[in-house]
Amino acid sequence: MSFIENLFFGNIDPQSRAVKPGSRADKLRTYITDHLPEIENVLPDEQRGLLEKIFDAQSELDTITELDSFIVGFRLGAAFTYDTFVNTDTPYRDLMEKL
Repeated sequence: MSFIENLFFGNIDPQSRAVKPGSRADKLRTYITDHLPEIENVLPDEQRGLLEKIFDAQSELDTITELDSFIVGFRLGAAFTYDTFVNTDTPYRDLMEKL
């Protein structure tokens, strides 16, 4: 199956990634999940709701940022491919070119 067919049939999912155990991301995630209950326990109910709204907003912002990074990366890859295989501009002429 070609890359495009795999993409069409949903066999390629760039967001489907797991955090490597012991990585910086894993340690940060663990830190947050370990300490969040401590913060929630000392906050009054209305402030807990505000904290939850902040986390929801941050999650939405993260999604927007990830989408932007994906689009920019895809565009850079396409531009690289175009420049490599289609664009023939060079500062010198090829010795094999007819004069």
